[in-house]
Amino acid sequence: MTEPVHAPRSHRGFPAYRSLTVHVTDRLDGAARVVMLLRARSYRVRDMTVEVREGVVESRVQCTVWLGRDDVELLLCRLRRMPGVVSAEKR
Repeated sequence: MTEPVHAPRSHRGFPAYRSLTVHVTDRLDGAARVVMLLRARSYRVRDMTVEVREGVVESRVQCTVWLGRDDVELLLCRLRRMPGVVSAEKR
């Protein structure tokens, strides 16, 4: 009798929608850089909220993105390396 052959598991983790919060400086320009990164890398964004307020130093971008578990850390790393990003965290 032969042993069953199983496909290898993905090293990226099971994909699902993951929620992120990014705090940026430079008001709308900082938020636009986050949006451009997501678009340039073809991330599948389900929803996004951008909060830019007059007189406030930091703006906030909240989004829900289709990612594997390990891909979340990669995206957070990419975001944290961007100029003007103060913090990037999972919600």
